[in-house]
Amino acid sequence: MATVQYGTELPDQVEVLNKVLENQLSLISDVRDLIRERAALEKEYAQKLQAIARKASEKRSRTAAARIVGEDPAKAFGDDAIRRNTLESAFAMLIEAYDTSAQDHASFGEALSAQVSQDLKNLEQKKDGTRKKYDEECLEIESYRQKQSRAADDKHADRAAKQYDSQKAEMQNSKNTFIVSIAVANKAKDTFYHVDLPALENQFQEIQASLTASLTRILRSHQHLQSTALEGLKYKMTLVDNSLSAFDAAKDQALFVEYNKRAGFSVPGDWDWEPCAGFYETGVISVEPTPKVYLQNKLAKAQSKLDEVRALEKTKERDANQLRQLVSSYQANPKLGDVDDVMNDYLDAAHTHMQWRAIGLALEAEMATILGALGDDTGAQQPHNFKSSSFSIPTPCGFCKSSIWGLSKQGKTCKACGLSVHAKCELKVPAECSGATGGRRAPPARNVPSTMREGGNAIPMRQVSGHGAGSALSVTVPEGKVSTPTPSAFNLPSASAFNQPAFPRATIMFDFVASSPFEMNVVEGQAVEVVEEDDGSGWIKVGNPRSGEKGLVPASYVQMDGAHEDASAPPPTVNRGSRPQGSGKFVKGVYEYTAQGDDEISVQVGRRIELTAAGMSYGDGWAEGIDESGKKGIFPSNYVEPM
Repeated sequence: MATVQYGTELPDQVEVLNKVLENQLSLISDVRDLIRERAALEKEYAQKLQAIARKASEKRSRTAAARIVGEDPAKAFGDDAIRRNTLESAFAMLIEAYDTSAQDHASFGEALSAQVSQDLKNLEQKKDGTRKKYDEECLEIESYRQKQSRAADDKHADRAAKQYDSQKAEMQNSKNTFIVSIAVANKAKDTFYHVDLPALENQFQEIQASLTASLTRILRSHQHLQSTALEGLKYKMTLVDNSLSAFDAAKDQALFVEYNKRAGFSVPGDWDWEPCAGFYETGVISVEPTPKVYLQNKLAKAQSKLDEVRALEKTKERDANQLRQLVSSYQANPKLGDVDDVMNDYLDAAHTHMQWRAIGLALEAEMATILGALGDDTGAQQPHNFKSSSFSIPTPCGFCKSSIWGLSKQGKTCKACGLSVHAKCELKVPAECSGATGGRRAPPARNVPSTMREGGNAIPMRQVSGHGAGSALSVTVPEGKVSTPTPSAFNLPSASAFNQPAFPRATIMFDFVASSPFEMNVVEGQAVEVVEEDDGSGWIKVGNPRSGEKGLVPASYVQMDGAHEDASAPPPTVNRGSRPQGSGKFVKGVYEYTAQGDDEISVQVGRRIELTAAGMSYGDGWAEGIDESGKKGIFPSNYVEPM
């Protein structure tokens, strides 16, 4: 019969599946109690049988001579005479059989305790742990879906603006962001109900089948032990073994589906845009000059993220498919290893792939919505390269003309043309940088070293220190609130061929628990390094100087320890006139990869690369090496293997 799939047949019934799995776990506990009691009974029986065998042997030794040769024999006799008596030999063999049988029962009881009861206990613990982990992953997926629905910027117009045009522009920006967030939320909702939720339920089905299959395997082992120990019960044990062999997970699951189908389920309808009370507007994106610039900049940033997200998604999908095949192999041949560990690895890889796919779909929805309004009018394609800056003296914003002042990174400065703007004004500035190369899009975030410090003073009396690219949505978070950044705001893994200098030190003020792969767990009082400062999204990328772990934390949870002494130091000089020094260790390519920046090198299948001192530990999934032409650069570490 065709195999049913929970994701198709039982939509939106994760709680029901979870309850069934709990009931099946209780069955394992009941079977374990039964086997444990049987083992205790076997041990008790063995002790009593051994006791009566010992008593009979001692009594036989005392009375054997009287039975065989009489109480007063005519000549002396020895043990050989006793052994020649056939009746005595048979009686001795019977006693020995009793003693041996007692030992067999004791061994059988020990085997039940060690090989069956303990295996059932381990199976129950592993499956219960897998179920709990699965529940956590489901909650994480649900949390991520909710964050996608509400992650976009919903700030109101700047109350400080006094001119009508400025108020109107801010209103239109909020409106546009609202429309975009609806499109993103609808896309996330469709993906959740049509792809992610069915996939999670199918994985739940696989866990359920694996649990019952493992239980069946352990019970069959128990039957084999009992059949060996008690040959006389072989017929009954064969019946039990045949009954266990008839187990069919597909039939059991089809029966479960038959009694759990519920009619009337339908995917919730799409969200609709609602105008603000008192404003007579339609749900159409405004493409007037000022909002258009905002949309063009959002589009450019989303595009720069999408290519990298899709590459990571393909890598994770390939990993998940390979692990799925490995799970099938382990299930077919349990001697290969622990199928539960492989199943956990597969589920982790599948969930990671889902997360990257959701981010990519959100970016696509964001871009499609914006392109639907802009058409071919995507701007001058000469983007500013804004970096967060501190302003020791008041500096006019190049967009709104109001002052930027403070050491808390309230503004940004373009490295190419020196234009300074508020962080909130970054996306409102047209992509017409006078210092940018015409007709070219800004390079991907990975091509611009996110941890490289820019030297010198871009503007007199003002030190400028650069960090990673800003958020595509530039979410402004009110004081005391923390909101999750949008997909295009995530800083993807980046690397540089330059040596990385020291980062500013900071202290964590409050505990924070990560809720996505981009975030990092921190505790109050923990010392961290600020890898990328707040770009206006309300988040800071920090690193653990001991473990090397990096991730996002709320900006309001971090207190800087002081000004960074090397903020104005020039970047290290790179000598490109001689061949870089290698470590003498080599890797060879297993997948094709084309370099996407000057700091990268390409990987070709079968071609070798010499690792540098940083080597495979360069960081964030990247390795550093020297290709056969002598060029030094970085490349994905999972595209090669050691030689």
